[in-house]
Amino acid sequence: MKAGVGLLCVAAVCAQAQQEARDPTTWPSALRSAVAAAQAASAASGVDGPAPAAAVRQVMLVEGRAFLVQRGRRYAVGESLDGARIERITEHAVWLREPSGTVRRESLYGGVEKRPDSAAATPSPVASGVKKSKEKP
Repeated sequence: MKAGVGLLCVAAVCAQAQQEARDPTTWPSALRSAVAAAQAASAASGVDGPAPAAAVRQVMLVEGRAFLVQRGRRYAVGESLDGARIERITEHAVWLREPSGTVRRESLYGGVEKRPDSAAATPSPVASGVKKSKEKP
């Protein structure tokens, strides 16, 4: 009987140690290796993209003034962010002046373009004065 209880305790300790070793917040090993390979390929090609920590993610409007929120802090126009001076803030992008003098636009929604509505560009038949009637003359 004592041997059965002892064996049960050892099994419980082993199971708990195995559960503690598994962290649900870590990436699977296949994903970690894919990300590492992609980072190594981009480093080898010499193409530098914006660092994820420096990417513009949030703009906040307070009493009519626009602020950039980065790492839990608000930045206004004229302040310095990672060595670049904030020139302009809109609801879609932030313009940063680098120490070299070049101005770069950091979009909040990368890859999204704002275009005029094609339906608004073509006039409707009612607006042009043409009536569509089902009645026969």
